[in-house]
Amino acid sequence: MFKKIIFVFSLLILLNSCASQQKKLSKSDWYAFTKTSSERVEPSKTYEFTDGMIRMHGENIGYLMSKKSYKNFELSLDFRWNIDPKFSRGNVKKNSGVMYNIPTDAPDNIWPKGIQFQIKENTTGDFIFLDKITAVVNGKLVEAGASVTSAKFSENEKPYGEWNSIVIISYNGKITQFLNGKLINECVEASSTEGKISLNYEGSPIDFRNIQIKNISKE
Repeated sequence: MFKKIIFVFSLLILLNSCASQQKKLSKSDWYAFTKTSSERVEPSKTYEFTDGMIRMHGENIGYLMSKKSYKNFELSLDFRWNIDPKFSRGNVKKNSGVMYNIPTDAPDNIWPKGIQFQIKENTTGDFIFLDKITAVVNGKLVEAGASVTSAKFSENEKPYGEWNSIVIISYNGKITQFLNGKLINECVEASSTEGKISLNYEGSPIDFRNIQIKNISKE
């Protein structure tokens, strides 16, 4: 009986430790920044938080930026294009993104320094390296530039209106990007290995949900 109690107690400690390493990001974890403002604003004054979702729509492009910086993490979330007619902006090409490893000293602007998981028609899963961030992709160093794209090597996006799952794993410069459970892009030796996270609104109505981040200690 004593051994059983010790086992159960040890298991509870392990489960509690695992739970403490994973965090679900909520409204209080973000600030908003838009193209029409030079200051940070409250998230709910810019974007809609409802029914467990973040709904980004309207004419004012910008982003939600995490208040904290992260290193060696697994970021997971769901997104879908909002195709409700009341949010339609005509024939605007669907475009958004999730950015990460944004240096804490990088100024707020449209768009900040960092690495982006591109969310865009026909190119979801591309790397976008902004403001001279570099990495090695397929054995070749990406040249530093203002905005450099490294294309995904596989397709796996669901039809408009359906939820898609994203997982980004960043560990000591090695980055892997997954879409709906499939590896679609990867790099090593990224020049930015830690930083903040942003959800970008680039004029295409989009919803996000289930945004979670977990610290990792090994690949």
